[in-house]
Amino acid sequence: MNPITGEKAISINGEKYTLRYTWKALSEIEAKHGDNPNLFSPDVVADVAAAGLRNKHPEMTAERIKELSPPLVPFAKSIQQALQWAYFGNESIATNADGVKKNPLTGGLWMRTKSLLRRG
Repeated sequence: MNPITGEKAISINGEKYTLRYTWKALSEIEAKHGDNPNLFSPDVVADVAAAGLRNKHPEMTAERIKELSPPLVPFAKSIQQALQWAYFGNESIATNADGVKKNPLTGGLWMRTKSLLRRG
């Protein structure tokens, strides 16, 4: 795990992989799923994961991830953390005087990801 480079180690069925969302991957996700992808949809989660795995693990396509069927919520939380690192690096999200987080990406992919995963 390296929040500076945005690399997040994950395990799928006992195999180790590295998620990393490049700007190209982030653009692809937004173009395909908009700024509010449904990260509780297995198809969307597999597609978003495949985009983050593509540079180091090109064999991990969305179809392959769906075949392996990792537990959805823990897998989505790993994706969320890797996306956070892609946007913010190792810096924490700033808070205001009331302790409420300020999010410069309000309404975008990050807000949607964060709100969906907090429900679980």
